[in-house]
This record gives sequence, structure tokens and C-alpha cells, in this order.
Amino acid sequence: MEKINVFITKSRLIILLFLSFGSSAYAQIGINTGNPLAKLHIDGGKDNPSTGAPNASQSSNDLVVTNAGFVGVGVLNPIVKLDLRSSGTQNAIGLGNTTMTAATAGAGAVRYEATTSRIQVSDGNVWEAALVLPTKAVVVARMTAAFSVAYNTDVNITGWDEVRDLSSSFDPATGIFTAPRDGVYTFLLTYNFVSGTVANSSEVTSQFYSPSANSILARSFKTFARGNEAAQVGGSSTITVRLTANQTVRPQLRQNITGAGARSLRNNSDWTNPDAGFNNLTIIEH
Repeated sequence: MEKINVFITKSRLIILLFLSFGSSAYAQIGINTGNPLAKLHIDGGKDNPSTGAPNASQSSNDLVVTNAGFVGVGVLNPIVKLDLRSSGTQNAIGLGNTTMTAATAGAGAVRYEATTSRIQVSDGNVWEAALVLPTKAVVVARMTAAFSVAYNTDVNITGWDEVRDLSSSFDPATGIFTAPRDGVYTFLLTYNFVSGTVANSSEVTSQFYSPSANSILARSFKTFARGNEAAQVGGSSTITVRLTANQTVRPQLRQNITGAGARSLRNNSDWTNPDAGFNNLTIIEH
């Protein structure tokens, strides 16, 4: 085998040629390494062993060009034309813009278009924005602990038990949802107060309030005429609204069904209790 090993120092460039009588088709060039493992092997960190293969950490700063013309950055056995899939944490590709037309760049060319902050791909005629679908917001939460709603006061519903939040957009402790992007969102709130005396001509208001906009996005009213009889009071509220990125929304309840005093949505954690299981919040991004 014929190897060409290149060692670069601060003061001089020493090229050591180790020649054999084999075909030059098998020549290998090593830079910063006397043990090249590919047609061209650059050890950026100068930390490879003198014999044998480098470990994952050592090879993460290497660059190789194989006999097939494949380039590996941080990986010694690239399986595509350009392979960056190493064990390191710097496996990103930096793209810039270009003034070339899509036809000149050719089909399959990729660029970063700074004006729109989008990756664009040439189809041979025009630059098309690469479509990247985000993870849509889906939130499912339920009330699992006792929660008291004060009399004739807009009360923020807090202390949710989060079941699902695909986009990490919901804070169960505060009950605040933050829109991850501009879009249309549907909110569904169901509530159920513990059974008890209900004042005649009383009312429950459920609403969705936006703290960031300092406004009520929607509200619904439910009235009761029980003549101070014991009853179960519950209902639901659904809205579909357009939100801007980072706009916040939280559910609220207001009640005067007691005639005076607070009423709880639930008063224990027993799921077999009739007062349990009906207090839920669902948020879906369309």
C-alpha cells in the first residue's frame, strides 16, 4: 500500500512519503495523523491513536474522503455523499443565500433565504420554500384536586393536572396557555360544581381571558332557577379564535349560585365520587 502522510507544524510543513511498489490507486493521505484510514484523512484534533481506529470522541473532529468519493465529517464510514452523523454535538449544516437563479444553481440546490428566514430548494426553475410542519399544540388537562370558585368574582382556574401537551405551551399550575405561533385555536372547558343548594335565578359565567391582550376573548352564561333547592350545577364553553404568537389565554369561572359564598368544582380526589371527572380543559391548534 502506498501512503502519503502530511504533518503540519508551526514552523514548517513536512511531507513524509512512504512509498511501496503497490498501485498508486491505493494511496492514502493523512493530515495530523500517521494512521490515515481513508483516501484523505484529516485529524482536526490531532488526538487519534498511532494504530487502530479512533474512538467516537476522537473521530468526531476528523474529516475523511473515501475511495468512493464520500465525505465524512466526524464519521469515518460515510454512507452518503456528505455524512455528518457523528457522536458529536455540532452536527449542523450552515447555509447561506445566493444570487444565483434556481435554474443556474440546478435542481436540488439548497439555500437559506434571509428575507423570509426560510430554507429554499431549487426545482430547476424556481426557488421553492421547504415545507416544515411544526408540532401542533394539543393540550388535555383535568382538575384532580379540590378547587374553590369565589362568589361573584372572575376566578382563574389553576392547579390543573396535565395529561398531554405536545408543544409545551400550557402551564398547568397557572392554567395559562401560550400560543406557539399565529393560528386558529379551539378551547373547550367543561365544569361541574359539587352538589348543593342553588339560589333562584343564579348564574355561572365561563370565559376565556387573554392576559397578554388584557381582554376577554369569549364568555358564556348559564342560568339556574332552582328556588334554593339542592342540585348539581355544570356546563361547558367552547370557542375557536385566532391568536398571535405568544398570546396567552386562560379559563375563568364566575358564580353566584350559592346566594353568597364560594362553591367548589370538586372537594376530594376520589374518582368514584359523582363530583369528579367532569372538570376538563382541551386546547387544539388547527
